Amino acid sequence: MEGMRLNVRVCVIGALVLVLAMVMGVRLYTMQIVNGSDYAIASEKKIVRTVTIPAARGGIFDRYGRPLVTNELSYDVYLDLKRLRLQDDPSVALLELVRLVEQTGNAYVDEFPVTQVPFSYKTTATSAQKDRLEKYLERKEWKGVTAAELIDRLRVQFKLPDRLGDHDARLAVGVLYELELREIVPTVAPYVFARNVSMELVSNILERAIPAARVENVPIRQYDTDFAAHLLGRVGQIPEEQFEQFASLGYASDEIVGIDGAERAFESWLHGEAGVRTEETNTAGRVQNVVYTKEPKPGANVYLTVDIALQAEVERLLESHILKMQETGEPLKGKESEAGAAVVVDVRTGEVLAMASYPTFHLQSFSQDYAGLLEDPLKPLYNRAIAGVYSPGSTYKMVTATAGLEDGLITPESKITDRGVYTYYKDYQPKCHIYPSNHGTINVMQALQKSCNYFFFDVGRQEGIERQGFWARQYGLGEATGIELQGEQMGYVAGPETSKQIGSQWYPGLALAAAIGQSDNAFTPLQIANYVATIAGDGKRHAAHLLSEVKEYDFSQTLYETPVTVVNDLSLSDATISALQTGMHMVAQSGGTAYSTFVGYPVEIAAKTGSVQSTQDKPNNAVFVAYGPYETPEIAVTVVVEKGGAGSRIAPIAKDVLDAYFRIQQEMRDVPGENTLLR
Repeated sequence: MEGMRLNVRVCVIGALVLVLAMVMGVRLYTMQIVNGSDYAIASEKKIVRTVTIPAARGGIFDRYGRPLVTNELSYDVYLDLKRLRLQDDPSVALLELVRLVEQTGNAYVDEFPVTQVPFSYKTTATSAQKDRLEKYLERKEWKGVTAAELIDRLRVQFKLPDRLGDHDARLAVGVLYELELREIVPTVAPYVFARNVSMELVSNILERAIPAARVENVPIRQYDTDFAAHLLGRVGQIPEEQFEQFASLGYASDEIVGIDGAERAFESWLHGEAGVRTEETNTAGRVQNVVYTKEPKPGANVYLTVDIALQAEVERLLESHILKMQETGEPLKGKESEAGAAVVVDVRTGEVLAMASYPTFHLQSFSQDYAGLLEDPLKPLYNRAIAGVYSPGSTYKMVTATAGLEDGLITPESKITDRGVYTYYKDYQPKCHIYPSNHGTINVMQALQKSCNYFFFDVGRQEGIERQGFWARQYGLGEATGIELQGEQMGYVAGPETSKQIGSQWYPGLALAAAIGQSDNAFTPLQIANYVATIAGDGKRHAAHLLSEVKEYDFSQTLYETPVTVVNDLSLSDATISALQTGMHMVAQSGGTAYSTFVGYPVEIAAKTGSVQSTQDKPNNAVFVAYGPYETPEIAVTVVVEKGGAGSRIAPIAKDVLDAYFRIQQEMRDVPGENTLLR
């Protein structure tokens, strides 16, 4: 009986096992045969990632809407370290990609500071590359290793096969280092394997489905002008030292930002809002599904106050005149000229119409030219218009004249006799620039016309250095102009405090030198231009500015307009204004220091020459200022040429700039308006 029960149990259990086996068999048949292809596809959907979609930056235009910087579409190649680690041998994919890049004439980014065989640390590595490697080695606890030892350790870490030769190992290690560096040092901008690549390379990557490689369509800057490089500026990945600052503003680590110039100054308008998409990819890297969670919003369009036609003319004129002076000038009198700046501002608004610095550079080829630009002793990247500080020379004499007239030491009719040598101080007795001759007995207008040092020595001594400094600052000298660009220098207003600040010695007689724009007086060309515009504008000093207005990305509405701002009304008396303007007008008339340049000029001009005295065996810097038309001023011009010899020698540059301005204005007036019938 007991045996029969046991047999029944065995049969039941056997039947259950058989049924379960049949069910499992049917299930497996359904999964593998009936629905096998569907499950195969589903099984490949293993990687989900979030991708930031960069917003197109807003365009930059000149005051008349002419495009200066716009966008064009580019293809960049990125690599995914996580996906590379899924490969049995990451070097296979990397070397295939490197060879594809080389075969198609493209270039990839390899900033690993170790040379090819024989391995050594690159002596040409930048400070940033060295700093990154140092942080990397510190995190790995590998400090002190040789370049060869580093390559060996990285080969092991990245599991590169022994069959790989030293040359190929260095190629693979260089890329893998770049990728892992971003994991270890998160403040380093994300790695872009290759930028702005050709369609041929894109096609090859997509066709071969190279693991871990992805191609992104991104907007890049297109420069629609060869000029205004210092003004427009550049874009690039967020600098490491500014990573936290931009992160606090909501920027992703891989976003492009303005580095300098208008691109940086107006970053908040130009940047736009990045979008976000989620991608599902299979293990081969093919995208299976895309969901846009946030569409990108392009940046706004920025309009500058600059007239690009005038800017181009000013840059050409500054360069051609300096080169001509080098060819035809005399020793110490222009032959050694090598660099300079020119600024044109609107007297009525403070708008910068043109701002040139020579030598300059080209934004289109900046990356290729960068090394040479850094090594150039004339520093082409240096914006002399806002960062160069120069003694103003005799162009400062209107400050001293203002002080004497407004403080009641002199009147427009007061006269001083030029005796050649100013002998008030026993230990400092400076001479007038035409000594042993002299200018005779003259008033303040004549003193400006002839640039009489003696006259201003006497006024400056009586006025004292504190009152000189007060009136200089009223004109904005030694102070911020309001320009939005970074890198503006404040310069110096001469006096005991300034001498102490810069480590020179002050003594009372220096008030005489300061009165004619020497001593420690040093200002930027933009400051000087704004000062001259203040005189032309009857004592109203405007904030200098480069931003005109901002429009929505589709130009549908104006988001912002820069107001005309008077930052200081000097409240000069009519007598003072008349004396200053008349004296400057006389400079361009018969007997004036700029008459030879402006004789017969069709527009009445006011001007002032300036020569910054140097030692006898070194050339002087040259400064020249002007405004016009004299009766109804529109623009003020400042030109500075390093080692230019004398202000009168560079007056032709200012004259040609004025010519260009008036010609361009006339051409614009002659352009027929819309709906005008042409014959």
